[in-house]
Amino acid sequence: MAEPVPTREQARHLLAQVFGPNQEYSILESKHGWVCQPMLSPEEDAQRGMGLGNYVISKHTGVITAHSSMPMPVIAEEFDATTEAGQPPQGYQIHPKQRRIHLTRRFEDQNTIVYRVHLTFLESPDDPGMTQEVEITKNPIRHRPTDRVSAVATSWAYEQSRNTGTWPAEGTIEQ
Repeated sequence: MAEPVPTREQARHLLAQVFGPNQEYSILESKHGWVCQPMLSPEEDAQRGMGLGNYVISKHTGVITAHSSMPMPVIAEEFDATTEAGQPPQGYQIHPKQRRIHLTRRFEDQNTIVYRVHLTFLESPDDPGMTQEVEITKNPIRHRPTDRVSAVATSWAYEQSRNTGTWPAEGTIEQ
């Protein structure tokens, strides 16, 4: 469970806990949060092809959300406005993790792989979650059904196959 993060030092500590101690961040305080952007070395900056996204840590809850690469003051304004309006932030939550997706391979041939995919909601341990089969066509990569959980499972399994040369027999993703 996340806890309030009222100080800049607590924000730095939480970032180190979640992302590792070797990354430095620019941190901008807003009324309701801490807008954080990774600081890149000149080499990393030269290799970066797109804008650098921001994270926001809610001062009230300690929840970390990922946001676009818009300027930090713009992200801060948006975050404060949505918080004051009682709306969810525009970014997506990355800490604490909200769900676990577990894949188990059921079938594979040269064109297709089928996984049994089980989704568990981490904040609701009594909720049984859901289980479904996901069929992935290997070339070109397509999946059925086309819901978000299937897309995440497919993306993860495909990345594993590219890294290791074989599709994984099973695996777990937490988001």
